[in-house]
Amino acid sequence: MKILSIVSGTSTDGLTIGHVELTGFDLNTSFKILKGITIPYPEELRCRLLRLAGNFYTTSEEVSKLNWDLGLQISDAGSSFEDDFDLISYSGHTVYHGPSVLKPGHATLQIGEISILVSRSGKTAISDYRITDMAQGGLGAPLVATSDYILFRRSGILTVNIGGIANITYLGEEGPLAFDTGPGNMLIDQAMSRLFGSKFDNDGIVASTGRVNEEMLTFLMKDKYLKISPPKNSGREYYGTQFLDKLLKQFSSLAKEDFIRTLTRFTAESIYDQARRFLPGFPTEVVVGGGGSRNRVVMSDMKELFGNIVSTFGSKGIDDELRESLAFAILANQTVHHAAGRITDVTTMSGPVLGKITPGDNFRDLFQFLM
Repeated sequence: MKILSIVSGTSTDGLTIGHVELTGFDLNTSFKILKGITIPYPEELRCRLLRLAGNFYTTSEEVSKLNWDLGLQISDAGSSFEDDFDLISYSGHTVYHGPSVLKPGHATLQIGEISILVSRSGKTAISDYRITDMAQGGLGAPLVATSDYILFRRSGILTVNIGGIANITYLGEEGPLAFDTGPGNMLIDQAMSRLFGSKFDNDGIVASTGRVNEEMLTFLMKDKYLKISPPKNSGREYYGTQFLDKLLKQFSSLAKEDFIRTLTRFTAESIYDQARRFLPGFPTEVVVGGGGSRNRVVMSDMKELFGNIVSTFGSKGIDDELRESLAFAILANQTVHHAAGRITDVTTMSGPVLGKITPGDNFRDLFQFLM
């Protein structure tokens, strides 16, 4: 089965689309990534998404229009693959996630109307994994644990995704343990925009010219989120504009380059801190993906902290940029086979099936074994 897996992450840079071929399911899953592209958001759309996720005042009309406009963007991006796929998987673009501010009862909201691509392509889609996970007693994020377990089994590997938020999955004998460790690129990106008028620190160039300020780093490492035991997750609701505003005010005398360097160190330091604090054992290998894996200062810090066990998904034959696209393709494949999207028992590979199905013209053929 060929899956078009569309991901929009908390960094809000754009859409990452993986064209993935999968056979089997559960531990018998095998995959081949056929193609992958990243399509940046138009600046106007990106600003609207950031504004909504930043909890600025808006209207129901704007939320509705943004949901539709993002759906059009997704549909245009998906059309470049013509019809060479059987199923669409869409991560959803999160604009609010209650558990990230320790309010699990406040639910979650993903936007981007996938019905537009379903209508235009005739292909069935699976989406809304987060809300169905929360309805089944989960926290809605991170959602990569099942795919990591399928890929790497009980290997002792620690997988790390450094997107807007950083999350880890530990694959020990106990089964997968996954949670958000804190900010990935989110604070760095926001500070780069505020201080340098840039969207991000390309390859860590700015950070490489600064020095870590120990006072600021010590302050950051005392952040209350780091003290909370997993399961837990975070997002722009916590590490967003207000968090950065307080930092900029408190450490206003720092050179701009030092500010960026310290935030960069905080990303790596918080990942290491959370691994040492909450994992049942030290990993045999640390495999890093996401945008942070392309920041040489972040990767240098990770190697300094964890030692020479740090590699990237690229070393495992998986494009670092497409790691999450592969993960959501595997989730969709699990759903088609009525298999667990979140594994609660590794001995039976059981757990809740995740996602909502939007039927396309090929729905009956796709699910004929269930008819």
